[in-house]
Formats: sequence, C-alpha cells, structure tokens
Amino acid sequence: MGKKGFTLIETVIVIIVLAITLTPFSVLTTNVISRNVRSQGTATAVSLAEQEMERVTALRFSLAVDEAAASFSAPFNGFTKEIIVDYVNSGSLNTPVAGPTDYKRVQVKVTSATADTITLTTLITNDW
Repeated sequence: MGKKGFTLIETVIVIIVLAITLTPFSVLTTNVISRNVRSQGTATAVSLAEQEMERVTALRFSLAVDEAAASFSAPFNGFTKEIIVDYVNSGSLNTPVAGPTDYKRVQVKVTSATADTITLTTLITNDW
C-alpha cells in the first residue's frame, strides 16, 4: 500500500531549494526599494530647490541676500535649504567680488539624508 504525502526529508529539501533560489530575489528587491527611496528623495529635493529659486529670483535685487541653512516645514522635515548670494562682475560670473555690482549669482542648495545635495545656480541683474 503506497503512502501519500511528503516525508520530512523531502520537505526539508524543498525548503532549502526555495531558500537558495529566493535569496537573490530578496536582495534584488531590497536594492530596488533603496534606489526608489533615493530617487524619490532626489526628485523632491529638485522640486524644493526650484521653488526656492523662483522665490528668491522674484525678489527685488536688493532683497536677494544669503539665507542660512534652515529646515523645510512639514511634510519636508528631512530637507534643508541654504541660499548663497554673491556679487559678481559681468566678465567673470563665477567669481564672487566684494560688490556692489549690477549682477548677483544666486545658489540654492537643498540637502537630505536620503538624496544627493541639489544645487541650482542662476544670475540676477539690477533693473534700476
């Protein structure tokens, strides 16, 4: 008379085979999730940096000044921003000068623990 069902040895072998074959998939899933979190954080940082750049460039020339590092409010608590404004000459827009001149270089930096630091740079002019 034949016995039906699996023996303990067969069950253990199946568990071992499943563990060996599923381990790479769990590692892959973990990597994909961490990359997605980083990608989402970077996209959020870019969006926040663009908003800050728009805010600063909409100010009058004289009101565009440095702003010390500060945290964003909820729901962006994990992100910080810093605004760096330097006078520059028209001949060398990347070199800060003592000023005042008719040109300012504005840098917006947004940082987060889950994303790369995003830096946006633009030039504003004095429209007397």
